[in-house]
Amino acid sequence: MIHIFIINPFAGNKTFADDLRTKLSAISDLNYFVFNTRYAGYETELVKKIQHIFQGDELRFYCCGGSGTMRNMLAGFDDLSKAEVAFFPCGLTNDFLKMFGEDEQRFHQIEELINGDVIKVDYIRTDHGVSLNTLSTGLDSNCVDKMNDYRILRFIGEEVPYFVSTIYSIFVSKTLDYEVTLDDEIFTGRFAEIFIGNGCVFGGNMFFAEHTCVDDGKAIYRLSGNKRGIPLLPTLTALTGKKYDKVKKLMRHGECSRIKIRRTDGSPFTVNLDGDLIKNITECNAEIVHKGLSFVVPKGVRV
Repeated sequence: MIHIFIINPFAGNKTFADDLRTKLSAISDLNYFVFNTRYAGYETELVKKIQHIFQGDELRFYCCGGSGTMRNMLAGFDDLSKAEVAFFPCGLTNDFLKMFGEDEQRFHQIEELINGDVIKVDYIRTDHGVSLNTLSTGLDSNCVDKMNDYRILRFIGEEVPYFVSTIYSIFVSKTLDYEVTLDDEIFTGRFAEIFIGNGCVFGGNMFFAEHTCVDDGKAIYRLSGNKRGIPLLPTLTALTGKKYDKVKKLMRHGECSRIKIRRTDGSPFTVNLDGDLIKNITECNAEIVHKGLSFVVPKGVRV
């Protein structure tokens, strides 16, 4: 097997990439290659090229970055059913791994992943790309969009742009009228947030489900009504405080396998796929691909 490490050198601390190379060089009999990304989305190009170069070889790809790095890497595969991927986290949010509870820390040990087990997990496939953890539109997508505008504030602290953009989204972002089809059930109305989760956390600290299953072909959905500003704060407090019963009372919830989202007036909108924004679309169709991805975990670890 050839181990392919794709590193986002802009994620994590400044020495992350060099530290990882040092660790890999100390592991005997490891057949591996290391590639650095150059810009956002370069992971997709790298995966396409690597598949072509090593055609016929058994490959394991390691995402060495955050949730966005993983999503961009997955987008490069011609056939995800034949891919084998591992998540070595160093980004601002690594939400998918939070499902593993205390075992999440084991994913930070590269040797644990190299010697790990392979399990089958679901992922979200849309007509605009794929995601491992979430699909959303509304408050969350607005927050990610504004975070890019406030990126200059990172010199104050890594999480400052996210905090400022969240405040902006809560009090300034407009709610919009949508038609949402979840399996065969249709919901219409003005929503602050439409959220589909394969995992149980989004945005780093929004815990929308106490339990989740990533191999049952289902996703959890949460629909937040026409709220913004102060009226929205109880919902956010429940999410960040892991008050799951309250979350269910404040947001429409359930499970689904198929999703369709559109504005009722036909206007374009933006969806967020694991931190990657797809803008100016008029419709988003998605489905949960049951056990469609081979995912590496430390030995013995399960969701």
